Amino acid sequence: MLARATIDHMEDPMKVTLTEPEIAGSYVVAEQRADGTLVLRPERSDEVIEQFADTALSEGGMLEAFDRLHAAAAREEGERADATKR
Repeated sequence: MLARATIDHMEDPMKVTLTEPEIAGSYVVAEQRADGTLVLRPERSDEVIEQFADTALSEGGMLEAFDRLHAAAAREEGERADATKR
């Protein structure tokens, strides 16, 4: 499977946006291995809040921030629900 992605090198930590429908979303590069392999983890809601907290946002920027926050919060809620089932 070849997923489409964009990498933002200006961010610290580096962030990746995947557009492949089944895995689409914002991710953080957790590790970059010597062979070039990237290990990704989903972006957390607190990271989205921190990134946009002190930034004046346009309407489009605000919508992007809310979309990313919603996706991260939904993913975290799913993880919590899965953890309680175990």
